[in-house]
Amino acid sequence: MKSCRILFVAINARYTHSNPALLYLKKNIEDLEFETSVLEFTTGKTEKQITEIIKSFKPDVLALSVYIWNTLKVKKLLETIKLELPEVIVVLGGPEVSFNSGEWLNTSNGFDYIITDGGEQSFRDLALSGFTSGSRIIPGLNPHFSMIKFPYNSEDMKRLSGRYIYYESSRGCPFKCSYCLSSESESNVEFRTIEQIMDELDFFSAFNPPLIKFVDRTFNINKNHYRPVWDYIVKKFKGKDTCFHFEIFPDLLDKDDLDFLSGVPRDVFQFEMGIQSTKPETLKEINRPGSWDRAETNIRILLDNGNIHIHTDLIAGLPFENITDFAGSFNRVYALGTDHLQSGFLKILPGTEMCRRVDEYGIKFRDLPPYEIIENKWVSAVELEVLRNIGELVDLVYNSGKFTETEKFMVYLYGSAFKFYRRTAGLFRKKINALHRHWEYIAEIFREMIKCDFPGNYQLLTDYLRWDWCSSMKDHHYPGLLKSEVTVKAKRKGINFFTGYSIHKIINFGDFSFSADDLKRSIFFIPETEVFLQDRMRDKMALFLPDRRIIFFDPDARE
Repeated sequence: MKSCRILFVAINARYTHSNPALLYLKKNIEDLEFETSVLEFTTGKTEKQITEIIKSFKPDVLALSVYIWNTLKVKKLLETIKLELPEVIVVLGGPEVSFNSGEWLNTSNGFDYIITDGGEQSFRDLALSGFTSGSRIIPGLNPHFSMIKFPYNSEDMKRLSGRYIYYESSRGCPFKCSYCLSSESESNVEFRTIEQIMDELDFFSAFNPPLIKFVDRTFNINKNHYRPVWDYIVKKFKGKDTCFHFEIFPDLLDKDDLDFLSGVPRDVFQFEMGIQSTKPETLKEINRPGSWDRAETNIRILLDNGNIHIHTDLIAGLPFENITDFAGSFNRVYALGTDHLQSGFLKILPGTEMCRRVDEYGIKFRDLPPYEIIENKWVSAVELEVLRNIGELVDLVYNSGKFTETEKFMVYLYGSAFKFYRRTAGLFRKKINALHRHWEYIAEIFREMIKCDFPGNYQLLTDYLRWDWCSSMKDHHYPGLLKSEVTVKAKRKGINFFTGYSIHKIINFGDFSFSADDLKRSIFFIPETEVFLQDRMRDKMALFLPDRRIIFFDPDARE
């Protein structure tokens, strides 16, 4: 099949994402006489749109990666491809077919072969055979990962400009977490050599990508591996705008690591840490190693340094963790104050130990991707629905950074983060509508809660909401629910005050300098409660410039 045209197709969850798996396959056959192309779409494209573009390439072979986020889209696409391109040979790979290949054979049409696990060598062998094989299920039998070719070239980097670059410095995971597909593979972790990694990082540095995501399952498991890589990144990318994302296990960081990380320049590293639960019985049951106490200590040290973005994950619906237990885990992780907190849900992935034990745990789950849990012995369907609302609210409130001061105030009033979010979730569930994600909708829920539960703090809450609006929304007008005679007077007094400092339309006040146009696009804040004035203000009023610099001033005073 020397004239064979092979088209590698990825369907990603977002535009910023990319699919290195197909680039590995393509790279591993570049010495063979095939015509190869790569197409990447998002799940927002329809099957018809994708098919029309695929047809324009006139492929003889179509290779598709199948993941939890695109399984349903791929199944529908295969039906269309079979009708539109009946002669094309379709090869599938990826975790959704690797661990569920029998089900795909029995229920799906439109493909010829499935390659399981790592498929670089198996795909090459299939290509050398002219894409003929006696078996439709082909096991992935790769050489050591250090022998696998680096997947990227200059054309790939140009095509992926502005998007995330995914990079592996190792494959495999030493842990056996019962909900994870990695636990079903060989436990041996295979590393690329330090020399290879340095050369590959040198290649990336020429293109200055915004984010390089190391997709190693646990990056910091071997100090002889991860520390030279960290050292090299800090030296090589000094002064550059590239950020590096690592999934790490916080328990494994020692004092030497923490001392080193304290000196990493700001915004060069970001860490994702899967806490999952803080309940020892649950962690033991899911084969999750480690100590919450040690993890908490290390995370707090990293946060105190303030130079690394920290992302933590929890999973609701795990064995032996009821809603009260989950509340404890939530409050402990929330109290850390990490930059991002993800409150996710157990997914019963085909092929995992968790999937094999669903009857034992009384698990009911959705049989379509993402296979999310509905209930188990410890958490009811109603309680999990509450937790789903809480998870969405955490994104809208905590992770958005748009209610920073209001949230702290509300958590203080309700006594714990979980109590606050559970109370909010009750109203949030009842008020779902097309605007439910909007800032004003969430703010109105908070006002209703305070009116009912803490009426004496209603005006103080309004001060907090106004402050957060001024800080985060970059709008020089208050929304209707925050307007009052006080806000109108504040704007009038503020403009009159700063106009007095204007010379040739440039305003100089203390260490600040800004234009008259900046003043028009600014917003003024004045508290209506003495408590907020005493606790939060440096002076009677505040001016939020368009770039959100804050100037405190007394409108009744003059320099």
